Order: sequence, then C-alpha cells, then structure tokens
Amino acid sequence: MGRDEERRSGVPPTARGRRTRQQMVEAAAGLMHAHGIAATGVGDVLAATGTGKSQLYHHFAGKQGLVLAVIDHQLALVLAAQPRLAPDTDGDVRAWALDVLAGHRGGDGPLSCPLGVLSSQVDDDPVLRAHQAAAFDRWRDALAHLVRVGRDQGTVTAAGAPTELAGVLLAALQGGLMLARLARDVRPLEIALDAALARLGVHGASLVSSPDAAAEVV
Repeated sequence: MGRDEERRSGVPPTARGRRTRQQMVEAAAGLMHAHGIAATGVGDVLAATGTGKSQLYHHFAGKQGLVLAVIDHQLALVLAAQPRLAPDTDGDVRAWALDVLAGHRGGDGPLSCPLGVLSSQVDDDPVLRAHQAAAFDRWRDALAHLVRVGRDQGTVTAAGAPTELAGVLLAALQGGLMLARLARDVRPLEIALDAALARLGVHGASLVSSPDAAAEVV
C-alpha cells in the first residue's frame, strides 16, 4: 500500500503504524476539544505524543487531514457512549435519553459534545465542514434507526419520517447541551430532551429534575 493510498484509507498496514496514528489522533482530539482547532498546531500534537514530523506527515497530508481524522474519532466516541444506537437496538428512545442525561449529570458531567464543539470551528474550510456535516448525518441515521424500531415496538407514537424525528432528538441534544454548559446546570438539557420525547409521542415520567427548577430555567 502506497503512502497516498494509506492516507485515504486511514488504516496503516502495520500494527505499529496503527498504534502511532491512533495515538496522534487521540492527542489531537484532546487538544482540539480543550483549546480549539485553530489554537492546536501540528507541533502541539507532536509534543504531546513524542512523535516526529515525518511520522505525522506519513499518516496525514497535513493538519486538515488530521482534523478529518479527529472528526471521525469524536463521532466514534459519541456512538460508543450511546449503545442504544447500535444496529440491534431495542428502540427504547426514552432509555436513550436517560443514558445521555446520566453521562452529563453530577459535578463531573462534561455538559459538552465532543463532536458538536467542532461545528463552529470548521465554517471556513469547506472540506472540514462537509466532513463534519457527514458525521452528524451518520449520527442522525443511527437515531433514525432507533426511532424506527421504537415505532415498530409501539413506544414512538408520533407521525413523521424517522429521519425528521431523529433530527428533533439531535437538535434537542445539541441545543440543550449548549444551554446547560452556559448555565453549568444539566436542567436545560433535561427540558430539551423532555420536549423532544413529547414531540415523538414517547410517554413516561418527566426527565426534568423538578418542576420548580424547570419553571425557573424556562
């Protein structure tokens, strides 16, 4: 496999190469999440991983290629943290929402999305923007499958295309997280997801911690 082909596939032919590439992607993802894409240089990634410039350029054509890999990595993290989006999902949309909230509740809750935080940082690069949009499309498609199975199970009762209803869930999650992070309080996310479940016709007790707190946030 030639270097250009290896870069396109993203899969080095050797175990050592795969470990090195993954190490660089994980370091870049952590730095870009903490400091932003623009503030993270190739030198920062090299310093964090103890690798050389020749190694980085062996795996990536440049910083843009590294950011593309980071987007893929962050999407994989998101999907891994939401096991109910797996192909064999039980279609329990409410349980999915509870799983999401469980990851953000408590004093050490992240109140941020590792993929979503990149969205506002790729506007000026059409290649990165398209790749970020495609990542969200894959996430939405996984949510659409969850909705489709939920409808078959009778737990999703609202009319509408599964992809559109999945968009409701994704918008509620992203918007709720943004407001929750600003407030340093998970309640805005609870309210947003609770409203999304109502839109999908998913019945059950409110996700909001307390009605009084919800009224204050609204």
